[in-house]
Amino acid sequence: MSDTSDRSTTWADALRRPWTALCAAAAVVLGPAASTASALMQANAAPLRQAQSPHRRL
Repeated sequence: MSDTSDRSTTWADALRRPWTALCAAAAVVLGPAASTASALMQANAAPLRQAQSPHRRL
């Protein structure tokens, strides 16, 4: 029983620290932004696909 209360006290202390909250907020905001930026960079680096003209006869 004391192990559970020690663990909850440790988490409560960690969550009260401003750096913990700041890092958590940064991870939530920057994580998806970095993923999106990486996907956009890959898409921009891909060669352009030549679309066929609709008026071209076979």
